[in-house]
Amino acid sequence: MTANMKEKLYSYLPGILLFTIALIIAFATYKDYGISWDESTQWRLGTETYNYVFHGSQDLLSSNARYYGPAFELPLVIIEKALKLTDTREIFFMRHLVNHIVFLLSALCGYFLVLRLFKNRMLACLGFLMLLMEPRIYAHSYFNTKDATFLAIFLMALSLCQYAFSKNKSALIFILGLACGYTTSIRVMAVMLDTFIFLFLLYDLTTAYFNNGDTKKALINLILFSVGCSVMLYVSWPYLWKDPFNNLSIAYTTMSHYDWDASILFNGDLVKTTDLPWIYFPTWFIITNPVLWLIAGAGGILVIIRDFFKKPKQFFKNTTERNFILYLLCFGVPIIAVIKLNSVIYDDWRHLYFVYPSFVLIALYFINKILVSAKDIYKWIILSLCGLQLVIVGWFMVKSHPFQQVYFNELVSHDDEFLRKNYELEYWGCGFHQALDHLASLSKTDSIKVTCNYDDPLKYNMMLMKPEDRNRVEIFPVSQMSRSDYFVTNFRGHPEDYPGKNIEYSVKVLNSTVLCVFKLKKK
Repeated sequence: MTANMKEKLYSYLPGILLFTIALIIAFATYKDYGISWDESTQWRLGTETYNYVFHGSQDLLSSNARYYGPAFELPLVIIEKALKLTDTREIFFMRHLVNHIVFLLSALCGYFLVLRLFKNRMLACLGFLMLLMEPRIYAHSYFNTKDATFLAIFLMALSLCQYAFSKNKSALIFILGLACGYTTSIRVMAVMLDTFIFLFLLYDLTTAYFNNGDTKKALINLILFSVGCSVMLYVSWPYLWKDPFNNLSIAYTTMSHYDWDASILFNGDLVKTTDLPWIYFPTWFIITNPVLWLIAGAGGILVIIRDFFKKPKQFFKNTTERNFILYLLCFGVPIIAVIKLNSVIYDDWRHLYFVYPSFVLIALYFINKILVSAKDIYKWIILSLCGLQLVIVGWFMVKSHPFQQVYFNELVSHDDEFLRKNYELEYWGCGFHQALDHLASLSKTDSIKVTCNYDDPLKYNMMLMKPEDRNRVEIFPVSQMSRSDYFVTNFRGHPEDYPGKNIEYSVKVLNSTVLCVFKLKKK
């Protein structure tokens, strides 16, 4: 082994070690996470796509879920079939574990990306931990195969993009096109990333033409990227097979203005999802990310803009700096588009989780600038602050497991029940997994009679119960609550206190109740 290879291996080891530790934790805890409200729809999308591809079923073409990209759901169903999983408990535990492993792999790709950008192992480790230890996203990486998975695949595409441009090899550009096409077939919003990369390649072609550069190679790169992206998008999204251009247009329009008319809790008021104020995303982003990362990200945005105006050509050419213009675009453009188009987003900022990796990379740009120019004493102060922030977040994640999705930072009050009465908390009903398991272990009767404020997530989490316990549960609507023994709530749509005082089981996070089981008194 050459000295260069040894050095490379040595630089990769910290990231591989962090990944291994995170993987061990995942295997120990993945069964703790419940089924989210949308998971059954995603599972159905994967199953309908599987039946369409392998058995010729036409159900997909009339499904309400057909506009969602199935590029990740289909492989999950293929794994399910290959492992011969038939019980829903086994199926959803598998889905949670695979989904999280993909997220961990994306964090490892993030480590390699930061290492290539800054040539600094410590910054690469920090980047890995910033990606991994965003509490909300960490929890979602188990039960959210839409937003969290899109974030993971998007980050992998960003990592490959930097590598492909730095090597400037046509084969890598083609693979990048395939990766971008696959990303777009998970969430059509990734067409934005495709466009940015296409424009960079077009710029390279234009400058090569006017500066007597390698025009032929630049043109080949542009064509290969476009072909790779288009082919993979078509192949991995079976809904497009019969009418690709029209169906893609319909999917893009539908998902850009998704019609979900409901009310959600924001700043203490129940607000219509179709009439959210422009501050909805900025507010959620600011109060649910670690404070130090917010400061570093804001500093990074300002510094990148400053450096761009100093040397604009350096940021357009195929240099390291170009990557940060891409990250700035990938962070800022979706936010501006959502605000400008008044797109319907809800349930904190999960629809825009994919902007978080770009934000982390921007924050690291700022941290790196400080570390490069600061004296040794100040470097250690900065690194110590970063370490302290990680300890604070890590402690919350351990203490609140498996409810990390209810994280709020220090910029919002953690007074008794303040968060519950002002913001959506455990809105997807994953905690019903814990409630049902508690009732199953508590009650030895043949029937566990339950009423819930929302039946669907309760029914979904029954699928995680052992079959013998699952068959004992009877669900009654609120109108027939008198027949139930227990009332279960996650307070969605009902931030007020319930009149019942006979609490059988409850979960509090940051001094607010996110799940409660009331024992009903029989007459």
